[in-house]
Amino acid sequence: MNSLRLDSLALEAVEQEGIEGARWLGAFPFSADRPGGTVTDTTDYTVVYNELDPGTKIGTHRDSVDELVYVIAGTVEATVEGETTATATGELVVAPADVPHSVRNTGGETARLLGFFPSGDVESTFETEPAPYD
Repeated sequence: MNSLRLDSLALEAVEQEGIEGARWLGAFPFSADRPGGTVTDTTDYTVVYNELDPGTKIGTHRDSVDELVYVIAGTVEATVEGETTATATGELVVAPADVPHSVRNTGGETARLLGFFPSGDVESTFETEPAPYD
């Protein structure tokens, strides 16, 4: 069995230049070919872990497969295909395949999110491609 502690992941700091507040930390702990401390190679699913400081966001993007976003901690606004909803700890948001979506931390603490994809082959297309930052 593969297991891990989310607080021990090697998180990568990324941002989307030119998009105010589009900056977050992320890792792909369960995936076949993604950065950030992968603990298992699988072609059946992908999991992404993200942390957003207050006021920051993951900018608008589309994924080639459905994404389930689970809020582990914090309060966020999730926008899926132009519809925005407040989402908090313990809640789940569904972003269907190829539908534009984003997440913004609207709370006063770090938001922690898990994204689940039902495929090991996920293509994400951002309006501005994320790049590492220091």
